[in-house]
This record gives sequence, structure tokens and C-alpha cells, in this order.
Amino acid sequence: MKRLFLGSLILLWAVLALGVAKDAERFRLIHADKLFMSNQESGQILQLNGNVHFFYGDTEFKSDRALILDTQKIARLSGRVVVENDTLHLVADSLAYYRIPQLLNLGGRVRLTQSTKDGFSRWMQGDHGIYDQGKDTFAAFGRVKAYDQKENGFAECGYGFWDRPKGYAYLIEEPRVSAGTTDTLYISADKMEYYDAERKLIATFNVRTESRDYQATSDFLIYFADQEKAVFIGEPRFENAFATAEAQEFQLFFEEQELRRVVLVDSCLVNFAQEEDAEKQNWVRARNIVLNFAEGKIEDFEADAEVSYYFLQQETDKQDFFINAAIGERLRAKFDLDNKLRLMDMGGSIKGRYIFKNDS
Repeated sequence: MKRLFLGSLILLWAVLALGVAKDAERFRLIHADKLFMSNQESGQILQLNGNVHFFYGDTEFKSDRALILDTQKIARLSGRVVVENDTLHLVADSLAYYRIPQLLNLGGRVRLTQSTKDGFSRWMQGDHGIYDQGKDTFAAFGRVKAYDQKENGFAECGYGFWDRPKGYAYLIEEPRVSAGTTDTLYISADKMEYYDAERKLIATFNVRTESRDYQATSDFLIYFADQEKAVFIGEPRFENAFATAEAQEFQLFFEEQELRRVVLVDSCLVNFAQEEDAEKQNWVRARNIVLNFAEGKIEDFEADAEVSYYFLQQETDKQDFFINAAIGERLRAKFDLDNKLRLMDMGGSIKGRYIFKNDS
């Protein structure tokens, strides 16, 4: 009983000795297996070991070991470090907390997790991290990974920055984002930015998007999650097993992350084939083209303004050989379930030619 009372007095003395006037900096020691305090010229030093648990203001700290330098306003923690404050949960192998300017320098398997008001969570991790408690921003370095439960999206890169109050994050150093279930959709670029309020992803330079059904490249990409819409600008190019496309701008529309429609704007060219992975000998040019997809195949397309096309049908047991080329103002085409051309309808100042096989 005497030893317990003496230990309580020591802990109380430590709290009073290290306490400061401002609530944001007030130190409260909850528990430690061992405690040692020393007075030096540089100020008071408190060493804590074993199941360390204390508060600075409203921020809770846990670790295996801690060194509190009161005069310098520095706390150094190591071994299973956990920091919690409101919706924030932070873990690391080591931490240096600078009370002025409220900066946490973290090392080794660092992860910051946030619980959102609507019940979702998101996190960012890396080999090293810096959390600015005053600005509520987090930077992660080296083998960075991130996850957003609401968007069902994963990310990885070499450096990531997260501004929690602004709902903004950016990734650089070979960033790569995947959305949906495994192998559904991947995006890579030189830089990526995410805006939480608009649920908008922006990728810039060397943009490449890959899925099971298509690949697309461009200099610039904006993805609107609420609309399930992606806009590609800067020499965009689209390709899947049946078609390749080029234009000044692409607009891709999705349903549950499956491609449903592609809108091509200005200077459009589509090369397509009737067989999967066959040579794309047929083509359509127009000012604007809209392609509709079902299960990764072209269902139909419509082209308007300055339309020209070339279509080659090879001879088979079920169809004759012919070549059709024409120009006009409008073109509509439909394909069957086997991706065979079922209907070609053109209108507006049509000029064209048909070439059939001559059996004579």
C-alpha cells in the first residue's frame, strides 16, 4: 500500500511539473510501468517505459516507451505508437512530437486513418510520415498506399499529401489508382489529385487507364464519380478488342464501373473490326461520334457532320464479299451479339461506292 501511494504521488508530481497553462499543451499521464524524472540544465526530462499512455490536450498517445522533454516541448515515442484525436487514428513504429508547431514526425509502417461522418473510413500509409496537427495535413513518403472505403478505391505512389479540412489529396512519383473490385479499373499518371467534395479525380500527363474491356491514354483526365464519367483531353486514344479511336476529346460513361458509352468530340476517327482482336480494317471519320457498348463489345454507333467511312466484308459461308465507302452528313450502324454489322444507315448528301466480288 505504501509503494502504491508513493507511486501515485510521483505520477501526480510529474503531471503538475509538466503541466502548462494552455489546454492544447496540457500533459496528463495516465499510465506507465516505469517512470524516471531528471532535472538538467536543458530542463526537466521524463522517461516512461512499458504500456505508456498519456494525453497532450485532447490528443491521446500510447507507446512502449516515451521521452518527454518539457522545456523543448518535445515528446519522443517508440514501439507500437498509437495517436488518437476525434476521428483520427495514427499508428507508427516511432514518433517525434514537437508541441510547437504541433508537428508529428513518424517513422516505420506509418498509417493515418480517418472515420467519416457517414460511417466510412479512409487511410494513407507509408514508410515515413509527417502530420501537421495545427493544419490537419498528412504527408507520406516511400511505398505509399491509400484506401477510400466510400469510393472503393486503392492508390499507391512514392509520395502522398492529404489535407483533411479541405478534403484534398494528391499523389506523385508513379501514382497508380485502382477502383472497384480487383482488376476492374486502373489509372496511372505523373500526378493525381482528388477533391472529396466533388468526388472528382484529376490525373495529369502520361495518363493511362486500363480495364478488362479497354485501354485509354491521354495527357489529362478528369473522373467524376457521381456521374460515373471520365473526360480525356490531350491526344486521347481509346482501344479495345474490337476498335481503336482518336479525337480531340473523349467522354467515357460507366455503369457500375463497366463501360457503356464513349463520346468522341472533334476530329474523330474510329477503326473497328468484326472479330475480336482481328485487324481493324474498317473505319469511320466524323466531327462527332458516339459509341455504345455492351459487355465490352460495340452495340451501335452514330456519327454526324463531315462523315466518311470504309467497310470491308470478307467472304464466308454465310456472307458475300463487298466493300462500301461513302461520305455524308450522318451515319448510324448497329451490330449483332457476335459483333457483326447488322445495319448501316447513312443520310445527308451521300456520295459513295460499292464493290462486289465478280464471279464471272
